Amino acid sequence: MLSRQPDVTPPPTGAPLVRPALAGDLDVIGRIAYLTGYFGESASRYFPDERLFRHLWVNPYYLVPQQVSVRFVADVPGETLGYIVGVTDQVAYERALRFTLLRQVLPNLLRGRYRALPGCVPYLTRISLFPTPHAPRGAYPAHLHLNLLPEARGLGLGRALLTAFVDELRARGVPGVQLSTTAENEAALALYAKAGFEVLAERALPVWTPWLGRPATHVLMGLKL
Repeated sequence: MLSRQPDVTPPPTGAPLVRPALAGDLDVIGRIAYLTGYFGESASRYFPDERLFRHLWVNPYYLVPQQVSVRFVADVPGETLGYIVGVTDQVAYERALRFTLLRQVLPNLLRGRYRALPGCVPYLTRISLFPTPHAPRGAYPAHLHLNLLPEARGLGLGRALLTAFVDELRARGVPGVQLSTTAENEAALALYAKAGFEVLAERALPVWTPWLGRPATHVLMGLKL
C-alpha cells in the first residue's frame, strides 16, 4: 500500500500550511533538525558536525519504503518552519539506518568528510552507553520526531503537524505510536499530552550531563490509535 497523500487546500495568503514533505524538503528538514537538536537550540553545542548529524538522524526517514514513511512540513510563505517525520514500522527504519551507516556514513568517514567528528564522539559514546527506553513494538509500531524553529512557536504549527501525522497513521490502520523526549522539553510534553499521549516510562539518564551539568529525565510517551 502506498502512502496516502492528503489533499492540501491552499491557505489564505500569509497563513501557515502543513503539507506532505517531498524529496526536495530533505535539506531544509536536516537544517531545522540541526538548529533545534539541543532542547530547541542548535545541536552544535554537543554535535559539531552538521553533515554527520543529518546523515544519522534525518536521512533514514527518506530511505525507508514509501508505505512506512510519514513526513510533513509546516510552511509559511517563502519558508519552512517545522517538520514531523516518522515511520510505521521500526524494523524498516532500522534497516534504513543500517543502509545509511554502510552506504553513506562509512564512505564519508573513510574520505575524511566528517571534519568535526572528534567533537561528536562524546555524545555518540554516551548514547550507546545509556540507551533510552522503548515501548513494545506490537502495541506501538510507529514513532515520530517533531521540531520547530523558534519563530514558529506559538503559531499552532506543532499541533497541526502532530494532527496531520496521527490522522495519517489512523488512515493506515496503525495501532499506536511512541516518541521519546526529555523533561527539559516542557512545551513538547504539554503538546503531546493535549494530543492524548500518555507517559509510558521515565528514566533519569546521564547522557546529557557533560552539557547540562546534570542528568536529564528521558520520557517515553505513547498514543493508542
